[in-house]
Amino acid sequence: MSAETENNTPNNKVRRRSAWLGPLALVLLFLVGMLVLSLFFRVSSIEVVNASEYSDEEIIRASGVEKGANLFFVDRFKAASMIFSDLPYMDTVSIRRQLPGKIIIQAEGSAPVAYMSLDEEYWLLDRFGKPLGTVSRTEAEKYAEIRNPEPYTVIAGTEMLVEGDNEARLAYYAALLTPLQAEGMLPYIQWIDLKNVSNPSLRLDGRINVFLGTQEDMAYKIALLRDVTEKLSRDDTGTLYYASGNTWTFSPD
Repeated sequence: MSAETENNTPNNKVRRRSAWLGPLALVLLFLVGMLVLSLFFRVSSIEVVNASEYSDEEIIRASGVEKGANLFFVDRFKAASMIFSDLPYMDTVSIRRQLPGKIIIQAEGSAPVAYMSLDEEYWLLDRFGKPLGTVSRTEAEKYAEIRNPEPYTVIAGTEMLVEGDNEARLAYYAALLTPLQAEGMLPYIQWIDLKNVSNPSLRLDGRINVFLGTQEDMAYKIALLRDVTEKLSRDDTGTLYYASGNTWTFSPD
C-alpha cells in the first residue's frame, strides 16, 4: 500500500508530465517551422544561366518549376530530369535555391558531332555518344559516321543502353571524340569504325585510313596525329598506324 502511495506522489506526476513535454515541444517547433517555410519562402523568380540552343522560357517550362511554389519543396532532381527528357540537346543541368525566393537553373547544351545509322534512321550523337534525335540522311552526312555501335535501346536525350563489347565501344568513342574536337579534326573525318575496340579505325580527309590502337593516352595520340597529317602532302594517300613508343607510321598506297 505504501509503495502504491509513493508512485502517486506529486513529484512523480511532475516527472511523468515533463517526460512528454520535451517531444511535444519539438513537434510544435517543427510544425511552426514548416508553417514559416510554406508562408514566407516561395519562388518569386526563376533565373536561367543559359548556354544552350533553347530559350530560357523553354527550359523553365520543361523544368515544371512555377512561381509561387514553396522554395524548399521544389524537387531539383525531378526538375533536371524533366529538362533532359523534354530537351534532348542538353548536356548538363544544375538547379539551386537562393533565399529568399529564387530558383537558378544553369544549363549547357549538347552539340551534335557525329551520327549513326540504325534501322534506316539517322541519329545525331553528342561527344559522349548521347543520341540527340533523328534527322534526314543529308543533314546527318554533315558529320562523321560512327560505325558498329550496336545499342539495343535508343531514346533521344538519354544515354544509349549497351552491353558487352558495345559498352567498350561507346567508352572508346567518348575518349576519342573530345580530343578530335579539341584538335579541330572532326570536320575532316568521314567515318569512325569501332568494330575492333582494341584498334578502331577512321577515314581522314577522304584519302587516309587511320588505325588508332588502344584507348590509352588518347589526347596525346590525337595531338600527334594532327601534327603528322599536317606534314603529309595533299596528294598523299595511304594508311597511318599507331605504333608502340608513341609514334605514327605512314604506309602509302
